[in-house]
Amino acid sequence: MLEAVIFDMDGVITDTVPLHFKAWKKMFEKHGYNFDFQTYKEKVDGKPRLDGIASVAVGVNKEELVKMAEEKQNYFLELVEKEPPKVFEDTLKLIKLLKENNIKIAVASSSKNTKVILENIGILNIFDAIVTGYDFKKGKPNPEIFQIAAERLNVKNSNCIVVEDSIEGVKAGNNAGMKTIGIARHGNESELSHANVVVSSLNEITIDFLKKLCSEEDEHDGK
Repeated sequence: MLEAVIFDMDGVITDTVPLHFKAWKKMFEKHGYNFDFQTYKEKVDGKPRLDGIASVAVGVNKEELVKMAEEKQNYFLELVEKEPPKVFEDTLKLIKLLKENNIKIAVASSSKNTKVILENIGILNIFDAIVTGYDFKKGKPNPEIFQIAAERLNVKNSNCIVVEDSIEGVKAGNNAGMKTIGIARHGNESELSHANVVVSSLNEITIDFLKKLCSEEDEHDGK
């Protein structure tokens, strides 16, 4: 039974991916690492900041990782100030549809900037629950972030659908025993193929579609 839909923020609700990528690229290249968009999607996107850095800067000590994380954060906040992120219209349309049908909605993002960004774009208060990078210890693909969201919504994991654009995010949703929709805005359908459903736009999603998806036996359960 469909009770809730949980959205990632970066790349799903807000078009912050280009800004994050620019900030990551600037930071990594300053430290001598080659960094392209494929590396961003495969190793960094969707993970807590330190985990993302450690997956590229292999073997770097904790102190240096923290320093690099602070640099990336500063670059990102500079970019946000210059170029405030846009909201994806297809996501807003789906959120409106869910609210009209009394389906609970949450944001679950690894970003510690989540509330700041949602407030800046004027949609902070429309969600029934918000989970940010400050609220959990184990990063995606660990399911903790989505389990916390379900607890705050007071719903069963199996009655939730996760909307994600990252490889690790989809894995986390699957690991939480939730249905997953991968949103491939960059033509990256194949890398999100572990989601229950992959779409290029959320305009394709209807309430009936979500209800049907939530009632199906899940091949990812327990995996």
